Amino acid sequence: MERRIKLIALDLDGTLLDSEKKVSRRNLEALERARRMGVLIVPVTGRPAQGLPQAVLDLPGLRYAVTSNGATIRDLQEDKFLLEKHLTPADCLEVLEACADFDMIREVFREGVGYLTRDDRDILLDRYQGTPMLEYVLGTRRVIPGSLEDFLREDDRPVEELFFLTDSPERKEALRRRLSALPGISFADPFPRDLEVMAGGIDKGAAFLYLLDLLGVHPAETLALGDGGSDLPLLKAAGIGVAMGNALPFVQAEADWVTASCDEDGVALALEKFVF
Repeated sequence: MERRIKLIALDLDGTLLDSEKKVSRRNLEALERARRMGVLIVPVTGRPAQGLPQAVLDLPGLRYAVTSNGATIRDLQEDKFLLEKHLTPADCLEVLEACADFDMIREVFREGVGYLTRDDRDILLDRYQGTPMLEYVLGTRRVIPGSLEDFLREDDRPVEELFFLTDSPERKEALRRRLSALPGISFADPFPRDLEVMAGGIDKGAAFLYLLDLLGVHPAETLALGDGGSDLPLLKAAGIGVAMGNALPFVQAEADWVTASCDEDGVALALEKFVF
């Protein structure tokens, strides 16, 4: 018997969103058709809640969102948190001390906002100048007057994640090796050069399973789509894990199926195959 899909989990950048950070008409029509069939649509993204683009927030019937690579799950309709698995400021200070000698951009994400020094912000804006990501960066970052360490010591609110932007995949892997000895943290790989540090035991897959348990949906009744290394736990947790045509090779190798790229309506093609 073929399984019936009750929930679709979607990464955003490189998956639902195309290279221009837009949702294609064909993808929108496919998602609307799924919604009319009673299927839940859930964004599962590395973006913070404040970074969800309006095109995603406007999806008909959208209720739940998994953000910050699983650190936060939010009921958007009732404006309440269903899961907050975050780092303490002390955890973050330990991580920052362990990699103090690394030359890279450092960011602290709290309540969906990325905090960083002015120098790092200028480097970040230069990195994304002229790209569709620039608007997202401008809308989700705030400059702090001093150091990140002072910022963390002066404010005891929990932290969703630390985001480190390095200059090469080799530097990122060296950073991961350095930090892997620290207890109580986990990693996400959003991009080849960048590393995210989160609370231990959480990733997109773990948060996805937590939400399914709350909703009473079996993993076998779900379809997930993604393109990056941080999406692998999600694809493995879902009943059907689909990699995008633009996904990294090792993500494609471990997926159940590979669809077209984010610029070729890959989401719609997957829904047409597995949902409709």
